[in-house]
Amino acid sequence: MTKKELLGKELSNLYAIAKQVNTYFDGSDISFLNEKVKTILSSYAKFSCTSEEQTSQMLRKMEVNPGNTSDSIVNEITENLHDIVKSDHSPTIKNLGYSLSLNRLVAYHRANIENVEHLMANS
Repeated sequence: MTKKELLGKELSNLYAIAKQVNTYFDGSDISFLNEKVKTILSSYAKFSCTSEEQTSQMLRKMEVNPGNTSDSIVNEITENLHDIVKSDHSPTIKNLGYSLSLNRLVAYHRANIENVEHLMANS
């Protein structure tokens, strides 16, 4: 495998992460969240939309089709977020649990961006 092929795979994964994140948060129920978490989530959602667009452009430039790539870790985290939303826990516990899972998701997304940046810097 070449560095270019590896970069294509990493970009495809990054694209899948952003696409899954954007799909999940589009219209999701966040009414129980406090304003601080809503603000963080809003900023992250905007960032993720931009990430999806930029990654898509990079993949087109490289002539790589990401296909229906899906990230299992994002699936797990968004399923957990969904379970938290549907739970009958108190609003305080729901907000805290959601915040912790959101933090994991953002950190995972960031780690994948760092991988792509590292590959691009060493190409």
